[in-house]
Amino acid sequence: MTLFFAFWINFCSVSFHPLYVSITNLDVDAQEKSIAGSLRIFTEDLETVLHNKYSVHAWLGTSSEHAEGRRLLVEYVNERFSISVNRNEKLNVSVDSTKIIEDAMWFYIKAVSSQPIHFVEIENRILTDFFERQTNLVIIGIEGKEKGFKLDRKKHKIELSL
Repeated sequence: MTLFFAFWINFCSVSFHPLYVSITNLDVDAQEKSIAGSLRIFTEDLETVLHNKYSVHAWLGTSSEHAEGRRLLVEYVNERFSISVNRNEKLNVSVDSTKIIEDAMWFYIKAVSSQPIHFVEIENRILTDFFERQTNLVIIGIEGKEKGFKLDRKKHKIELSL
């Protein structure tokens, strides 16, 4: 009985994923008209996206990684994450590269505005379509100061005057 209980506890800890979090770090350079940073998302959660949205078993970070997996994830990030500035310009957010570090995939992003930045709006709906309890933490650096925000399924937008 003790062996069964130990097996059950171990099974539950592996099978249930109680914490759904992504972390986004952005640096706004108002004078250079650019925003750059990274998104960190657990690979296990991204595997769920690939499986449920695209019917792909990606095996991220392994020798069996699906050839289209990262491209599909970049497409997904572009659908669910956006930056607008000055209340009138939606920026083209490009994913410069991706990297897997331990249990997370990092997306390195960059966006450039056509004008100096005075107001920023960030929408982050990453994984909220798959996980009800998803939390997207966003840390924005502006002129050496940082502000942090917690976004989720109900609140997925930040508006910030510089």
